[in-house]
Parts: sequence; C-alpha cells; structure tokens
Amino acid sequence: MSTPEESNQGFYDADSGEYDAKRWVSPAGRFTNIVQQNIVSKLCDAWSGRALEIGQGTARFTMPLLKQGLQMTICDLSPEMLDVARGNITKAGLEKGLEDAVEGSIYELPFKDNAFDYAISLNVFNHLEHPGQALAQMARVIKPGGSLLINYANLRSWYWPAAKRINSRNTAVGQEVFSSWVTSSSMKKAASDAGLIHLNKTGHVHVPRALEDWYLLSVVKVLDAISRKGPFSSLASVHFMLLGKPE
Repeated sequence: MSTPEESNQGFYDADSGEYDAKRWVSPAGRFTNIVQQNIVSKLCDAWSGRALEIGQGTARFTMPLLKQGLQMTICDLSPEMLDVARGNITKAGLEKGLEDAVEGSIYELPFKDNAFDYAISLNVFNHLEHPGQALAQMARVIKPGGSLLINYANLRSWYWPAAKRINSRNTAVGQEVFSSWVTSSSMKKAASDAGLIHLNKTGHVHVPRALEDWYLLSVVKVLDAISRKGPFSSLASVHFMLLGKPE
C-alpha cells in the first residue's frame, strides 16, 4: 500500500498537464485564484533576497514573486509538476530569477540550514500527514530573522461537515489525493514547537471544486469578505499563516 506522499506524487504527476485548466478557469476558480494572489502579494510585499517555495505546482505564486525580484528555488515531490513550473517560468521570461528546481520532500528538505531568507508553501499543508514535521523543516532552512508563509484547511470552518467527512476518509472530495483539515490550535502549537513566532493570520473562504456546479459563488464571496479578519476569520475555510524565525 502506498504512503500519502507516494499517492500525492502520483496524483500530481498525472494532474500536472491539466492542473490550471481544472482549477482556475471557471468563475469560482478565477475568484479563488485572484483572492489568494492578493493575499500572498500583501503578506510578501516586503520580501527581498532568496526564497524557497515548496509544492509550487504550476508556479502561479512563484512567478509574481520572481517579478517582485526574489531569487527563487522551487522544490516539489512531483517531477512532472517541476517540469510544468519551469516551462511556465521560461514562457514568462522569468528564468533568470530561478536559482534551482529540486525534486524533494517537505519532510526532508534537501537544503542546508539557514539557506534562505524566506520560504513559502501554499495549498500543500492540506495534503500533509505530518504538518508539524513540515513546519520544522521549513523553519530549519530559513535564516534567523526570516519568515515563512503557509496556508492550511481549517477544520472548524464554515465547511465543517465536509471537512469531517474528508478527515474520516483522508481523501479529498472527488479526488484520489490525501487530504486533511486541521484545527488552528494544532497549527499554532506546531509553529511554536518549530521555534516560530506568529506574525499574521488571514482568512479566506474558497469554493471547493466539488461545489462549483452548485452556483454558490455569490454566497462564498460574502463569507470570504467577512472572514478575512475580525471575529469571523476563525471560520474561514483556509488560513494563511505568516510566521517568523527569531534572530
């Protein structure tokens, strides 16, 4: 029987050629992409230097960071996804900023301690069996004074019934890929155990692919708007966490 990492690699190898078309072309997909890009842009606007992205997918977050002037290294379990990301970066004329593209696991990052100023891993932690171990590895490879950005699927959210169903099966709805929704308190503890400090948490309510045909986009937009910050942010289906490594 394959491990979650092995099944994830196989899923994304097979999905790499159609990843963007399946997710970001529909009205719901475009909404989710735009919101996520805006959140990342705001949280990373002061970054400069060298950054590592783990699980970069097709490089949809990598390319804006390259345009910002960062020197990027990308790391992914899926060699097929790495090929797609390199191709997209080259097509955009941003290859000079790409330092390296490395196949590897977030649980055993193939980089030296304190190698990067920043690290980022988005839409990855919801596919991890051991998020604490992953955070510890990300903390290891950034320099003291650096920061890292992740997001995760929030168990106690507006989507709580669906999240419980996903966790009971450890499989995303309609997709044969390992999936897990976690509590904010567990992620806060994992960050503390990794020696990281909290800098910012931002909420986002996405449209799950399984619900795209239910015409709920207008409702989700309202939930997303009220869940960015404030009392309802705890109910956001996705939390973006910006964490710092003390000097």
